[in-house]
Order: sequence, then C-alpha cells, then structure tokens
Amino acid sequence: MPPARHSRRDLLKGATALTALASTGFGSVRTVRAQGSAAPSRARIDVVLRQAADAKEVPGVVAMAATDTGVVYEGAFGLRALDQSAPMTLDTVFRIASMTKAITSVAAMQLVEQGKLTLEDPVPNIDPALGAPQVLEGFDAAGAPKVRPAKRPITLRHLLTHTAGFSYDIWDADTGRYVKASGMPVRATRKVASIRTPLIFDPGDKWMYGVNTDWVGRLVEATSG
Repeated sequence: MPPARHSRRDLLKGATALTALASTGFGSVRTVRAQGSAAPSRARIDVVLRQAADAKEVPGVVAMAATDTGVVYEGAFGLRALDQSAPMTLDTVFRIASMTKAITSVAAMQLVEQGKLTLEDPVPNIDPALGAPQVLEGFDAAGAPKVRPAKRPITLRHLLTHTAGFSYDIWDADTGRYVKASGMPVRATRKVASIRTPLIFDPGDKWMYGVNTDWVGRLVEATSG
C-alpha cells in the first residue's frame, strides 16, 4: 500500500507541534544551528519539511517560528518553482495576496492597544472616502452613478470585519460599473485613488469582502507615522 499523502494543513500542524517542542528551554538564541536541548527537535522539523518538498506535497517551503525571546526555528526546503532549479531560501520573496490582511489587521489592533486608534469611534478623517463616505444607489438613464451620504460613519471595526460597505469591483457588478463610468484607476495600478469607491450599503448593515483592509493599511500608515 502506498504511503498516505498529507495535506498542507497536516504538514503545518506537524511542524507547529515540533516547533513547540523546539522552543522548550531554547532561551534567546536566534539561529537554527545553535547548540542546545532543542537541537534534536529542530532536526525533526527539518525532516518533516524536507520530506514534504521532496515528495512534491509542496513545491517549496520557508518556515520560521519565534517566541518573545527570539527566533527558535528557521528553515528553507524545495524549489521556488517546480519548472525551475532555483532553491527556496530564507530570503525568498513571496506574493502573499490577501494574507497581507492578517498582518495589517494585527498592526491596527496594536495601535488600538496603544490608544492611537479605537474600534468603535469614527475612523480618523484621513481621506474623503472614509471621512465622508458615499453610498452607491444605482445609475441614471445616462449611466451616471447616483450616490448619497452614508447614514453613519465608518469605524475600524467595520473595516476589520468587512462590514463598512466597501466591495471589490471583480465581485460586485455595480462597483465595476462605477469604476468604468467614473474613469477612476483600476486596483492593479496600486494607486490610492483606485480604492476610493463608494459604499454599496451603509456601514454596519451587511458583510461584503472588499477593499476594507486597504483602508486599514492607510490608517496604520497615517496613525503610526
């Protein structure tokens, strides 16, 4: 019987468990090659990740774990791309797409802890799209967008939970139509103007996955300096 293939979740769960073992008594040593009681556990993590890459369960993997005292594990295995020969390295650059949302949200919550932002108050007026939000109600006979002021202000909680009213033009037809009708830049340009779309409902009324976290990033930038 051939060995069972493990999912990426299985791989990560196993590596996480081994990393927890590796952190025991490790102190503040910052390199995976340092000597100490955790060396065997670090070697076991190497084996788990290397086997997964060799078996093509993942093309390649870079892993790191840290505690409040420093890095307890780091390793890189496999290839950057299966059709190339360049190995995965500790400094390989990844496009992590919407996982930037998790990082940005943590940064915002750190500012909440510091008292520089709040969850429930209106967000700082760093841009008209946040300070004076408009709700898209449709289009007139000529195809021009019809908007009105939002019934309530946007809060950081709205943005973090995707309930502010912002959407993505690729998943909301009216937003896509607005982008074309207004001539605003598309998101691929990475311009701030590309996320200045009107809301498709009043803040707090519904849930919609959209450019909310882009605005959280702008708030983090403006608030933290």
